[in-house]
Amino acid sequence: MPSYDSSERAFKSLSAQIRETEAQVLECRENVKSCAGVLLQKTQQQMIAPSSLLLAGGMGFIIGELMKLKTSQRHGQGKDSAAQGNVPITQMLMDALNTFNTISSIYTSARASMRPEEERDE
Repeated sequence: MPSYDSSERAFKSLSAQIRETEAQVLECRENVKSCAGVLLQKTQQQMIAPSSLLLAGGMGFIIGELMKLKTSQRHGQGKDSAAQGNVPITQMLMDALNTFNTISSIYTSARASMRPEEERDE
């Protein structure tokens, strides 16, 4: 963005200033679209990376085991044990796994988008 002092700006007509500002806004929008496209592409690449798929599989296994535990507690011991505090631990673990997954995705996407331009094009 060119910076003008007040004397240069005073000589420009209002319509010229408006056109210049509109051009700057359009340029900023194009930059945002470009960055969003790169971020989306990198996020998709990271989601299908083997490490991400392994993490998702592991989390799915853990959640499945927690759900089995929750189901067996309800059928085997009745609803009183669930009310005594067994379910909140399961819910806390599930919340922790969901939070970890979200943080991992954000970190991976941010890390990939911060690499130098030469590495991004590979």
